[in-house]
Amino acid sequence: MGKVIVKDVVLRNHTDEILAGAGHLSTEAIREVTIDMIADTGARSVGLSFSIIQKLGLAEHREVTITLANGAFEKRMLYRDLLVQIGDRDSVFECVGKPENAPCLLGQLVFETLDFVVDCPNERLIPNPDAPDGMILYDDF
Repeated sequence: MGKVIVKDVVLRNHTDEILAGAGHLSTEAIREVTIDMIADTGARSVGLSFSIIQKLGLAEHREVTITLANGAFEKRMLYRDLLVQIGDRDSVFECVGKPENAPCLLGQLVFETLDFVVDCPNERLIPNPDAPDGMILYDDF
């Protein structure tokens, strides 16, 4: 199986967006980057290199213990208020800081929240076929 690369993922500092919406920051000052990322069904969260986190100006939240692909544990910093936009869908997430030589990853929380499915045989990320307009995750009783 090959890697599923998600092209043109827009990453923004959500705090900047809030400040701009309140008139305390110009919309031109909202920190944003667009990158290609790997859809990693084995990852839970978003993983970004420290240089991207710094460019976006994301705030540290807390230290967490992560499990590496080889099964080892490592302490990493968790950052908050990252807006992830894929196509016309977006939401706010936390992200884990990664070394510069490590790939940037999208994990399961992103897929579930934005209602995407990783189509491994065709190496692409697609809207959930059962809810192509985007499903909100809640049960109504």
